[in-house]
Amino acid sequence: MTKETKMIIKNQKFLDTLKERNILDGEDLDLLLKTVKQDAYSVMKHIVSEGLMSREEAAKLWADSLGKSMVDLKSTLFQGEVVAKLPREFAKKNCVILIYKFGTQITAAMADPVNPSLTQDVERQCGEMISTVFALREDILDAIELQYNTAEALKESASKLDFMNATTPGQELSAADLKRLAGNEGITAFTRSFMMLAVKEGASDIHIEPFQNFVRIRLRVDGVMTEKMRLAKDVHLALISHIKILGNMDITERRKPLDGRVVLKLEEAAIDFRASTTPTIYGEKMVLRVLGEVIATNIPDIEDLYFSKKIYDQIKKLIKTPNGVFFITGPTGSGKSTSIFSALKYINKPGINITSVEDPVEYRLAGINQIQVNKEIGLNFAVALRAILRQDPDVILIGEIRDLETAKIATEAALTGHLVLATLHTNDAIQAITRLIEIGVEPFIVGPSVIGVMAQRLVRKICNSCKEDYTMPPEEVDRYFIRSGDAKVTLYRGRGCKDCGNTGYRGRMGIHEMVMVNNELRDLLSRNRPLAEVRESAERMGYEPLRYDGFKKALRGFTTIEEVKRITAAAD
Repeated sequence: MTKETKMIIKNQKFLDTLKERNILDGEDLDLLLKTVKQDAYSVMKHIVSEGLMSREEAAKLWADSLGKSMVDLKSTLFQGEVVAKLPREFAKKNCVILIYKFGTQITAAMADPVNPSLTQDVERQCGEMISTVFALREDILDAIELQYNTAEALKESASKLDFMNATTPGQELSAADLKRLAGNEGITAFTRSFMMLAVKEGASDIHIEPFQNFVRIRLRVDGVMTEKMRLAKDVHLALISHIKILGNMDITERRKPLDGRVVLKLEEAAIDFRASTTPTIYGEKMVLRVLGEVIATNIPDIEDLYFSKKIYDQIKKLIKTPNGVFFITGPTGSGKSTSIFSALKYINKPGINITSVEDPVEYRLAGINQIQVNKEIGLNFAVALRAILRQDPDVILIGEIRDLETAKIATEAALTGHLVLATLHTNDAIQAITRLIEIGVEPFIVGPSVIGVMAQRLVRKICNSCKEDYTMPPEEVDRYFIRSGDAKVTLYRGRGCKDCGNTGYRGRMGIHEMVMVNNELRDLLSRNRPLAEVRESAERMGYEPLRYDGFKKALRGFTTIEEVKRITAAAD
């Protein structure tokens, strides 16, 4: 346990409130206080661990009792130059982190925000006036580890790695030798740092790529690959071996692809990574997919996913339907899981039995039963689905339909009174409707079972810090829009700034298209009519493609025309 977690914090008003609300009676509270040596903060942790209050409710009650605002550091935007005003060791020792500067004051999150001497110490350290807010101690410590990880600090850490002459070309090392290399203190610290930096920068993937004379590390941020650094080639074997050990992978096997799972544990959170290796001519390439927090991942509300009003209303109608299959389709990394879990979150009520079967489980949602596919013991999608159907489900989530057997069970479940949410890999919503027939499901089953299909992609959002408007050239307007006379079209773009790494973009959002399956479409599907006929029917019923939704969002200033064109290039 770190030194800062041993601080004794008193808060009598919080303790009194617990008794007033009958969360703890006086006798139980007195006994607990003796056990935790009068530390009221430990009392708060106890009531959360016992399920008497949620973590968020307890933190809000604590902040209210202090007369302070509570801040959720997991969703707060930090200003890097402000964070750096406080030395890392001081911040960690005193459990405080600077967040941002507004006007003449800096906002500082503290576990003990009403401690006047600590407030004065912080002001002396950073040389500015501060305004204090409350944050949970563990969240502050996690934020410190995350926010103090910078590209510059990582490069400094990399410069200390020295593996010259650790191996010779073609040398075969034993498992013990590989473990010795992998256990190097510098490699351990460097690996944790670059994984934390990837999380901080919102990367979806980390690529570790060996070449003849160096190792390249790239991050995929907002869908675009960016090189972060190059390392000496002799670091490669130790780095890959260390991650393999973290992921319970075979460190001696370098000739064939391997998969594993790495969990990066923090004070409060635990961040999940999916590891994958593949042999190349210069050694193993490794990709780490950043899946997010293992516990308490924040699933966004369906209202926060940038759906157009039309599609938002259609989604709500579909997920309230008692039976049928609703597909969400798109390539890997297009946000399908986020959309589908936001939909589940919307309908997740005590009166509904929801069960999912996934590979892997990317989100954890309280109140639903989630099954992880395990092929090694024969627990595939089809086996899990048959078991689920004997468990009296109302709603079933299928992580992905990949084969005929799973597709048949899903459609039959829809016909027997269950709502099925599932994902498919197709280029657009209309192709997804016919995909089931292509993989072997009978047309007379597909028609009655499918109720709707939504396709989506992720586009980069314009950085709000450097956003500017401009008038679209007339020739561009005529290419993409129908205009009246000499009407001007105003669009937006990012100039590029330090907040967005000079890209002009920061974050991503979805663009969508939806096909609602009506009686006319069901008839066409049941008769296995050509895709062109299905498309014509959908267009008559109001189907609008991805690019249409993307251009609308560009006109509203969320993204750029260039970004929509890049993501929907197939439409050309």
